[in-house]
Amino acid sequence: MKTLVTTLIASLAVPAMVYATPALFPAGTTNDIAPNVEFGVLKARPDTYKGRAVQLAGRIMEVQQVDNGTLIVAKQLPIQEFPAYGPAETVNATGLIAVLYPGKVDPAGLRDGNKFIVVAEMQGAKPVSFDGAIRPQTYLLARCMHVWKTGRYYEISDFPHVADGYYPLEEQTYCTK
Repeated sequence: MKTLVTTLIASLAVPAMVYATPALFPAGTTNDIAPNVEFGVLKARPDTYKGRAVQLAGRIMEVQQVDNGTLIVAKQLPIQEFPAYGPAETVNATGLIAVLYPGKVDPAGLRDGNKFIVVAEMQGAKPVSFDGAIRPQTYLLARCMHVWKTGRYYEISDFPHVADGYYPLEEQTYCTK
């Protein structure tokens, strides 16, 4: 009977583990994230969440080295759970975000097109230079950032089976503390 109960519990736990969200960040990093933040609200009223922690995802469009770190201008993307957990490209662009990461990120992590999820503090809207113009953008100060090194042409779900063979997807988490 004990074996039957153990087997039953194990068989129920396996599917739950398969669909569980992976832990991308160190324990405690996401404890104070504002729940159910919609990007439309952040874009329309960027001061609404000013000073609060949020979690957003994006695709790197441009990188600028600034005095206090690395400024990443990115297309904001929704976070999906299937077929692979992470940022998902969408047909309709929802807007741009500017993420200041006050630390070092390796050059491969900053390539154009890489996808990321960031846990950051909202700073409101700040003027950011992008594509030859300076415009106010939703501005975040990163605590931790998880980067999938997909480059411009691949999705996270394309790995490990890309057209020209097997390549494991490189990914890395960067934290300021």
